[in-house]
Amino acid sequence: MNAKTVNGILFIIAGIAPLVIYLGLGPDGTGILEANLTEKLATWIAFSAPIAIMMTRDAIKGGEGYGIVNAGFLIMIIALPVGIVADAFNGSSMTDYGEIIGEFGWSSLFLGLFVSGIGYYVNKFFPIWLCALLCVVTAYGFVVLGFVDVTPDNEDALFIPMWLGFTLTVVLLGIFRMRKES
Repeated sequence: MNAKTVNGILFIIAGIAPLVIYLGLGPDGTGILEANLTEKLATWIAFSAPIAIMMTRDAIKGGEGYGIVNAGFLIMIIALPVGIVADAFNGSSMTDYGEIIGEFGWSSLFLGLFVSGIGYYVNKFFPIWLCALLCVVTAYGFVVLGFVDVTPDNEDALFIPMWLGFTLTVVLLGIFRMRKES
């Protein structure tokens, strides 16, 4: 297996795993996993996203857009620990704290992906339409998670397009990365 294939698989895992863990196995889905274990698994798998960005960043090293992808990667590296702390609070049934902290961490992670998407666009590493889709989906996620007052009444209407868009986009990044010519 070559590095491009591993890179693509990491993108696909980053896209699909949250849905499988939270909606398939976790308390909000089938209930097979308890909240604490659900959050642990989601956290460990969340590392696949920055690793995938790091690998593509390395593939365009020195090219146009490299510095922008680097900036997005740095934002993700700073944001991920904040999101991990939020998930730890959520896993220990301290959801009020988890939600407050998570707004900062997870919205910032989307911001990092947005900035990386701009770098991919400048570099033409992925198809332009896919870079644009990444930027639109992650900008939406950044705004929803960071600024919108999410309530039980509007939660599904806001989160479903965000997570489905994120999943589709990141899986497509993985597919295109695996198929990319050297």
